[in-house]
Amino acid sequence: MQIDEETWNRARGWALWKALITYDANKTSNKIVVDESYRVIQVIANDYKR
Repeated sequence: MQIDEETWNRARGWALWKALITYDANKTSNKIVVDESYRVIQVIANDYKR
């Protein structure tokens, strides 16, 4: 599948937004969800650095 860079950037932005709100909403109640959200945030940040 051929996807242009702008589409990838929008997808990363959406995924980052979702991971951040999920992290914030669960930070005091669900460690499993918080850990997974944090992992997603790290993956997105590392992908952006490339």
